[in-house]
Amino acid sequence: MAECIILAGGKSTRMKTNKMLLDYEGHPILWHTIKSVEPFVNKIIVVTGRYDKEIRESLKDENVTFVYNKDFEQGMFSSVLAGVKETNDDFFVLPGDCPFIKKETFEKLLDGNGEIRVPRYKNEDGHPIYISKKYKQELLGCSLDFNLKMFRDSKNYEIINVGDQNIVINLNEYLDYLNIKAN
Repeated sequence: MAECIILAGGKSTRMKTNKMLLDYEGHPILWHTIKSVEPFVNKIIVVTGRYDKEIRESLKDENVTFVYNKDFEQGMFSSVLAGVKETNDDFFVLPGDCPFIKKETFEKLLDGNGEIRVPRYKNEDGHPIYISKKYKQELLGCSLDFNLKMFRDSKNYEIINVGDQNIVINLNEYLDYLNIKAN
């Protein structure tokens, strides 16, 4: 079984509020992200940053490992690296604002053969990305000027076609959140 790094360390600048804790059906968005991946992994690592205290408090009853990214101001890749340090196995990287990934998507990614696997919906790559533990040390050797897409693109990776439009949906603006609340 794999592990999962959930990225929740950002500043939510475009949203203008902590998007990870916005309510959806009685729970924070981040809770839904955790629940979507939980059946498919044996460890969930939630990487926090600006909203560390609030996120830890809201998820205090969840079986997750928290990692505070002191370099969160340096961008998302710094959170990826903070999470990678805590992995022991193959892992998913999943932004915390992707709460509706379907179980079939996780199953297809786990059933793939590539050492890096990327889901694709209608010619658009999305999340989560699956990475073999063999890349852990190489990732940790990357500078913060790098990013996960650059790392992925430097390798042969397997495209996993899925029928899940949720892999390309992020909640970046308040209107994105209002749209999911309306559906």
